[in-house]
Amino acid sequence: MDERPGDTGVAVTTLSADEIHLEDQAPSPEPPAEPASGEPPRSPRRSRRPATLWLAVMLCLGSGFVNLYSVLGGPALPERAARIERVFPIEFVHVSRFAAMLAGLGLVVLSINVWRRKRRAYRIGLALALASVGFHLTKGLDYEEALVAAVLAAVLWSSRGLFTVGSTTPDLGRGSKRLALALGSAVAYGVAGFWLLDRREFGIDFTWAEALRQSLRFFTFVGDASLVPRTHYAVWFLDSLSVLSAVAIAYSAFAIFRPVVYRYRTLPHERELAAEIVELHGRSSLDFFKHWPDKALFFSPSQSSFLAYKVGAGYAVVLGDPVGPAAEIEPLISAFETMCHDNDWEVVFYQVPGESLPQYERLGFRKLKVGEDAVVDLTQFSLQGKTHSKLRSKVNQFTRDGVSFVGYEPPLPPALVEQAREVSDSWLSLPGRRERTFSLGLFEAEYVRGTPIYAAIAADGRMMGFVNVIPSYFPGEATIDLMRHRQDSAPGTMDYLFTQVMLTMKDRGFTRFNLGMAPMSGFQADETPGPEEKAIHYLMQRLGFIFSYRGLRDYKAKFASIWEPRYLVYRDLARLPLVGRALADVMELHDRGKR
Repeated sequence: MDERPGDTGVAVTTLSADEIHLEDQAPSPEPPAEPASGEPPRSPRRSRRPATLWLAVMLCLGSGFVNLYSVLGGPALPERAARIERVFPIEFVHVSRFAAMLAGLGLVVLSINVWRRKRRAYRIGLALALASVGFHLTKGLDYEEALVAAVLAAVLWSSRGLFTVGSTTPDLGRGSKRLALALGSAVAYGVAGFWLLDRREFGIDFTWAEALRQSLRFFTFVGDASLVPRTHYAVWFLDSLSVLSAVAIAYSAFAIFRPVVYRYRTLPHERELAAEIVELHGRSSLDFFKHWPDKALFFSPSQSSFLAYKVGAGYAVVLGDPVGPAAEIEPLISAFETMCHDNDWEVVFYQVPGESLPQYERLGFRKLKVGEDAVVDLTQFSLQGKTHSKLRSKVNQFTRDGVSFVGYEPPLPPALVEQAREVSDSWLSLPGRRERTFSLGLFEAEYVRGTPIYAAIAADGRMMGFVNVIPSYFPGEATIDLMRHRQDSAPGTMDYLFTQVMLTMKDRGFTRFNLGMAPMSGFQADETPGPEEKAIHYLMQRLGFIFSYRGLRDYKAKFASIWEPRYLVYRDLARLPLVGRALADVMELHDRGKR
């Protein structure tokens, strides 16, 4: 590492990063909100599921179980069987029974996606319902079961306008639910079948426990050689178990295979593409976080632009602006809104810069100011003169106490990462401190190892505090992400670190340094907030939030000379109070395991 004296005489290890970024590590606000502007057009509201959808789901599930149960009832009634055999050969009747059974399993599993209003579920469900009508009639003139399937088809057809949701990203959680429902239904079919069979079918009067044991043996393809069918129906039932086992296992494998392939093949490719777009078109300090694994990505048809979002509390929360060529941004936002409406989500954009507001206003969005980015003009930042005399005194004091300011280039050695982890863990043990995500990073060894860090090292060699450097895509801007110090570090440790980092970035040619957003920091003299914005900011003051927010702004004001407004952009004023919950949902860590 190349060391050279800094402006204060402290040895500094230089870094080789070209561009750097900072996102405030202090707790992010969870603004309820209500913005200004007039009464723009409003997007369709998220609707409650109507009674007809509930009915469709119940009928889909019920019709599926009726199909499965109907084939367990033994051969058709004699007079009905005779009428069927005059028209169809017995082999055709057996095929109809198999088909009714598989359609039943399909309807049971499909009920999940009927509840989610998926277009594909509607089309497949309608086809299975209509087919089931035919299967019930040709397997034994089962008018009653056919009527249930016909009612399901009629309800699906009459409620077809509700099914607007297209295909979404394959999800392992939803795949697991479908797997459990498919296997559970198949095993239930086997248990019910054995338990309901007459003794004459196998010469055994099955108990519930024995029925479950035999079903599991068949569904694991172990079988039971001692189980000898004595009737044609018993033979058919064992064959149906084998067919249903194969179908259920094949479907289960498919339900898990799709999300696994997406996660390990498609998703990495999408994130690589997003990173390339950011390199070409990025223009903010938030862009570094837009292709992180905690976010979903939505691309334009040309694959030249994208936006990053996370769903919480019924809202798709987009981080900052979309990234890409200017001509694609508004069409991309409109296409994303359509997709969200199809999935029954509202849309909000979080931390939108002021210069982007016109494009959202043209699309009918509202705005709420949620804070200001604190930016230091590095061309004017200096420890000379009276302006920053207190910072100069702090740096000189730390220098006399033997504190070193050291920078480390990636990849960081494991021992250094562990030192940084100790500092981070100590910081996290302070009251009110916790890891957050979405608009900032968190301490993960692999992430920290791959970023440059600056540290304050005490005379005894202990790391007292550190910051890690990340890219900003705003021209000439440097920034950092994690800002951590030990509980027992000397007062002013972070002042010392920030000052030295800024002087180093200035020396390396950067013209500005972004300290991240100071939330709910009020309005500038040249701003004209709307009545909703004034009301929200007033409410925050009356509830006492202003004290924590004001402290953060006052701290950043030690360094910052430029304050750039950041906004929440949204549609529906009536639903705005729910946005705070959505922001909290996407920013909080739900997995508290070790990282």
